[in-house]
Amino acid sequence: MNGAIQVLRVEIASDRDAFLVRVEELASLPLDPSTSDPGIIARAAVALHHAYGAFEAALARVARVFGTEPSGTNWHRSLLETMALEIPGVRPAIVVLEALEDLRELLLFRHFFRHAYQTRLDPSKLAALRDRALRARPHVAATFARLDTWLEAIAARG
Repeated sequence: MNGAIQVLRVEIASDRDAFLVRVEELASLPLDPSTSDPGIIARAAVALHHAYGAFEAALARVARVFGTEPSGTNWHRSLLETMALEIPGVRPAIVVLEALEDLRELLLFRHFFRHAYQTRLDPSKLAALRDRALRARPHVAATFARLDTWLEAIAARG
């Protein structure tokens, strides 16, 4: 399993970098509730979508390798929620509780964005979501660091 763990570490590092780049992009956008520039609004929406997607990809990779992958129609929500729980003998809690509510909101937006073909994007909602992503960023960065340390220890054992 050492090879699988090393591959997982590399893939998760890529997901981490993608998350951080997208959140940094969000931080740099001149977005506020009165923004009317469709380019800014679109960039913010795509960055929010991709940031959460990168984070979720890392969670899904861990779940797949450790056999804790959820299924069913609500698997995205289940993945986020179960990754906030320690599974004794399998893995530690991955998602910190301090970031869970912000991440739930980003997940909801990701779902909305993927399915809202005829809906106008609300800049005030995007600005609020951007603030959630910025608030979650240090927790997510710490999550990725703890996860890599844990995986490194597993790889060293075996």
